[in-house]
Amino acid sequence: MPSLTQSNIGGTPPIDPELPFGGRGDGDSGRGSPNDGSTRAASMTAMVVVMCASVMTFGALLSAMVIRRGLSHDWHKLPLPKILWYNTVALILSSILLDLARRMLRKNKRRYFNPLWTAGTVFGTLFLVGQFVAWEQLAVGGFYLAGNPSSAFFYVMTWAHAAHVVGALLAVYYVEFLALKYELGTRGRTWVSASTLFWHFLDLMWLGILALFVFWA
Repeated sequence: MPSLTQSNIGGTPPIDPELPFGGRGDGDSGRGSPNDGSTRAASMTAMVVVMCASVMTFGALLSAMVIRRGLSHDWHKLPLPKILWYNTVALILSSILLDLARRMLRKNKRRYFNPLWTAGTVFGTLFLVGQFVAWEQLAVGGFYLAGNPSSAFFYVMTWAHAAHVVGALLAVYYVEFLALKYELGTRGRTWVSASTLFWHFLDLMWLGILALFVFWA
C-alpha cells in the first residue's frame, strides 16, 4: 500500500532538484511531451523557409539595383549617416547577448538568462530606433526616396530589413514576457532558439546591405 505523503494528498509538491532554482515544475523547466521534439523541428524548419524567402527577396532587390546602376549615368554615391555604425554595433551586441542567453538556458543556468535576454532586447530596440534617426538625417540632408537612385535603393532595402527586425523583435519581446513570468517551458525555449537564429540572420543581412553601400553603391 503506497504511503501517504504531502505530494499525493493535495499539498505542495516536493522540490525537484533538477529544475532551475530547485523549482516545482511551474512550466519553466523545459520538460514537455514526446511531441515537443517534432514541434521544435517544425518551428526551426519554418524559420529556415522564412530566411530563404528573405534571401530571395533581397536577391531580387540587389539584381534590380545592379541593372539600374548599369543603365544610367545619374547614379551618385550616397553619404551614409555616421549613426549607422552605432546601429551596427547595437545590432551585433544584441545578437551576442541573445545567443549568450540561449546558451545559458541550455546549460540550465536559468538565473543568467533574464538579464542577458533583456539586454539583448534593449540593444535590438536601439538598433531600430537608430534606423529611424538615420532616415531622418538623410531626409534633412535632401536625400529622399524619389531622389538619387542610390538613395532610393537604400531606403527600400533598409526599410525591408527594418520590417524583418520588427517581426523578430515581436518574437524577442514575447520571450521576454514569458521569461519575466518564469513560464518559458518547452514552447518558450523553442521561441528562444528560433528567434536567436533569425536574429543572427538579420546580422548577416544588415552587414551585407551596409557593405554594399559603403564599397559599391
